[in-house]
Amino acid sequence: MIEEFDWSELHLAEPFWLILLLMIPFLAWLHSKGKVRKPSIQYPSLAKIRQTKSFGPKHFHRLPRILRSFSIILVVLALSRPQLDQSTETIRSSGVDIVLAIDLSASMLALDMSEDGKGEVTRLDVVKEVIKEFIDKRNHDRLGLVAFSVNPYLVSALTLDKEYLHRNLDRLKVGLTHQTGTNIGSALAEGINRLRPLESKSKILILLTDGKDEPTPPHSPLIYADGALKDNIKIYTIAIGTNRRTRTYLFDPSSRDLMRYANGNPVVQVADYPVDKEILKRISEKTKALFFEAKNKSSLSSIYSEIDRLEKTEVELNVNALFLDLYQWPLGLAAIFLLIEILLSRTVLLRIP
Repeated sequence: MIEEFDWSELHLAEPFWLILLLMIPFLAWLHSKGKVRKPSIQYPSLAKIRQTKSFGPKHFHRLPRILRSFSIILVVLALSRPQLDQSTETIRSSGVDIVLAIDLSASMLALDMSEDGKGEVTRLDVVKEVIKEFIDKRNHDRLGLVAFSVNPYLVSALTLDKEYLHRNLDRLKVGLTHQTGTNIGSALAEGINRLRPLESKSKILILLTDGKDEPTPPHSPLIYADGALKDNIKIYTIAIGTNRRTRTYLFDPSSRDLMRYANGNPVVQVADYPVDKEILKRISEKTKALFFEAKNKSSLSSIYSEIDRLEKTEVELNVNALFLDLYQWPLGLAAIFLLIEILLSRTVLLRIP
């Protein structure tokens, strides 16, 4: 029994047999020219028979010819060997391992990436949507998620399970790490530690932030960039946001949610959120990667598409080839149609001159 039939997996193993379908219009032409002998019964006199009314609807006598044509089509289809591809692929080794580090500081509640006519959305909302698209493109890569503010938080270890990554991405929100500041170095350390022991051909850390270190950390993030270089880890950095001063929601530490008025509406104020672009550039340069700036959703999507293009995946697969032949179905149906055609032609639709 074939379960969950997928038409996209159906193909013909020997499609050249389909050329025999040209017989159908040729036979129809012969029939129209009267060169095909029609079955008949000889009678000494046909006067009485001609007085009888024909059986069934006006065009019912054409049914045997139609059934014969369908039979020929189905026999040709059976000769073409329809098959269902049930082959499986197992990844033996992935070409690229990627950790996505996402800033969850309070500045990610800024509203400067909202699009006209589509309502208010935070920077974090836009980032999550774009990263989902990026995850879906990397079919054979292991990806991991790291969130950070002052301290890093492992959201998902590296995995091939895209649905699992989507679910974990959905639960990201400001306050998840219990702080709202920014420590770029801690995010780099967590991401590098996840990639360092792996033996993949290419190890990538993509760090996205809209701020700068606050409070000032004891060590410069460049120290971690030096370590990444030694471990052959490339660090792409992305600074997001239109400018420093922007409208934003406010974070309420007591509820670990948006600050709201008594009527339930979120509080919106103007805040100043500086971003340290210089340190992000130097981090990427040290690891022979690139620095990007994104001021809206479109530019952010383009950045992840560019990274996707730059970091091509080379995958080794174990392929288990398995094809299920289906020729018996059209062949059996052709036999049924042919049998019906013979019965009708010799009984109720017997043609008499």
